[in-house]
Amino acid sequence: MTGKSSKQARREYERMLTAVFTLLIHCGVRQKAVSEMTGRAFKAAIAKARIFRDSGGGELATLGLVLDAWHRDRKYLTAKGSPKAVPLLGKAPSVEALIRPQGRQLNAAELAQRMLSLQLIVPRSGNRYRPASDAAIVSSYGPIVLQYVARCLMSLLDTVEHNLGSGPKIPPLLERFAEVPTLPIDRVDSFSKFSRSQGSAFMRIINDWLETRRVRTRAGDTRRTVRAGVRLHVYIAPNKPRARVSANTKRKPATANPL
Repeated sequence: MTGKSSKQARREYERMLTAVFTLLIHCGVRQKAVSEMTGRAFKAAIAKARIFRDSGGGELATLGLVLDAWHRDRKYLTAKGSPKAVPLLGKAPSVEALIRPQGRQLNAAELAQRMLSLQLIVPRSGNRYRPASDAAIVSSYGPIVLQYVARCLMSLLDTVEHNLGSGPKIPPLLERFAEVPTLPIDRVDSFSKFSRSQGSAFMRIINDWLETRRVRTRAGDTRRTVRAGVRLHVYIAPNKPRARVSANTKRKPATANPL
């Protein structure tokens, strides 16, 4: 990771932490309690960081862009429209060459090796490689995953702040969730398959819309741009066991919650 991208990453994480602390204070958590929470969390983070060999850099967004380009660029597609198997390093067509325009601030050769170690690309005959999927799915817990989680939280906080602070003339950004508290256990698998298929279709439509309007910026380009996108995740959480009410416990009358 270059010095410039390192500074940018630190600014982004500092902004995320500021947003979290602001939310805690607005929710009534006192400054002393926030400091104590921060200290405990920082100690836990140091312990976890010892198992990581590197910082993860700014590869997260680039990985997704590379895989998407591999499924779009005609130079990297077969006659049937599937991704070609190409060499890992070297001039185009290669994984390194495909990375270079997507992540100019990164070392393309190193990131190509990282994609291989993360099993985002798989070997084929003739020392060539092709994508394992059209999405950057990382299965090992490490810096890339931590960066992804931080970006998810950061983008959610940005959306909430935008919607709370926008005036009547500024339309709110999409921020919704669908949940039921009592889905039967035997329906979890079908829910996972259904949400994955529907979510994939939704994200493909969004991605196609964004890609057709994306600006390929170059040095000296004065056009103003922003980072825009949609994040989607499915969750399944166990319900907390209900506390048993003793027969001798005096029942209190129910009160209405004003909120």
